[in-house]
Amino acid sequence: MNHTRIFSIMLLASAFSAHAVTPAQSNMQNNQNNQNMQNNQNNQNVNVQTTPTIVVVELQKVFATAKLAKSIQGKVESEVNKRVAELKDIEKRFNELLEKLQKGGNDMNQSAQEKAQSELASLKAQLEVKQRNLQGYVEAETRKAEETLIKEVQKVCKKLGFDIVLPGVLYTKDQFDKTAQVVAEMDKGMASTPSSMLQKAEQDIKGLVKKAEKAL
Repeated sequence: MNHTRIFSIMLLASAFSAHAVTPAQSNMQNNQNNQNMQNNQNNQNVNVQTTPTIVVVELQKVFATAKLAKSIQGKVESEVNKRVAELKDIEKRFNELLEKLQKGGNDMNQSAQEKAQSELASLKAQLEVKQRNLQGYVEAETRKAEETLIKEVQKVCKKLGFDIVLPGVLYTKDQFDKTAQVVAEMDKGMASTPSSMLQKAEQDIKGLVKKAEKAL
């Protein structure tokens, strides 16, 4: 065998050795591929599981349409109307006394004038105090109503399985606007409340009747 042939055989053997894969290397490669596939699958599962449900709930619509909001508004308006009536009564007395003093002040003695002026000052002070109290009452009740409604919206949204709730956006597709669904769920809660209260009242009445019968 000449030297040129021997050298060629050595080159072929070296090239084959460099590219040959042993069984152990093959197993390691397969394990690595399987691990990569598993990691990719896990990443896909994580992405699917962590995709949040984002919806829009227009709070202004909730405040305007929900039965709970209307109930709170009715109670506040009732108290406001009562206080406004008191203010109007004081204002009427103030105007009547002021007119009396302006028209017939010259015919009053000094003592009567001083008494009328003192009463006017008292009525004016009462008006100012009651006006401030009324304004403070409205502001406080508005804050309380908003807090109550927001907590109720949060509770309903959690029950419905929403992850992120936006209180209002410039635009959203109808499929993401869940305002009507939230209001409907809130109204269900309001509908069940009077019924349970009525049942309790009926039970209380029955208990009182039984006590009366025993007493007789």
